[in-house]
Amino acid sequence: MKELIELLHKTNRVDYLLDTCFLVYMFKTNKIKKLVNFCTHNVVGMSEFNLKELLHFHHKLGGTFNHQFRNFLKQELIHVTPSTVSPGERQNEKTFVTNFDPHILQCVPDPSDAVLFVQALQMSANIITRDKHHIFTAVAENYSQKYNIKILNDLPLG
Repeated sequence: MKELIELLHKTNRVDYLLDTCFLVYMFKTNKIKKLVNFCTHNVVGMSEFNLKELLHFHHKLGGTFNHQFRNFLKQELIHVTPSTVSPGERQNEKTFVTNFDPHILQCVPDPSDAVLFVQALQMSANIITRDKHHIFTAVAENYSQKYNIKILNDLPLG
C-alpha cells in the first residue's frame, strides 16, 4: 500500500482534506462510489501525516478494506499534502501545532487531530471528518471561520 501512496500526486493546495476516520467510514459503509465521484470533481487530498497514520493500523481494519483501498489509491483521485511531522511523535505534534498558534490545542485538544486542523488552516482547505470529539466541534468550527474554512462530517452536496 505504501508504494501506491508514494505514486500519488503531491501538492501544497487542495480544496478538501480528508481525515483518516472519514476515509475509513466511507469504506466501511460502502460509500466508495460516492467518494470516487466527489474526488473526481474536486481537488481532494490527505495529509502525508494521516496517510502514515493509516498505514500503521490498516491491517487491523479487516474485511475488504485493504483491497478496496488499494483499488481506490490506484485511481489516483486524491493528492498528498506534505507534512513535517509524523504520527506517534506526540511532542513534535504539539510543537508543530503551537508554532502555528498556541491556542489551537484549546480548540482541538488531541495533538494528532490538531496537526490536520493546522494543515487545513495553512492551505485554506475544508476538512471532512467523522471525529465529533476533537475536530467536528463548535469550538473548532468557530476558530476555523477566521480562516474561511469549513469542517464537514460528510461530503458536501453538489
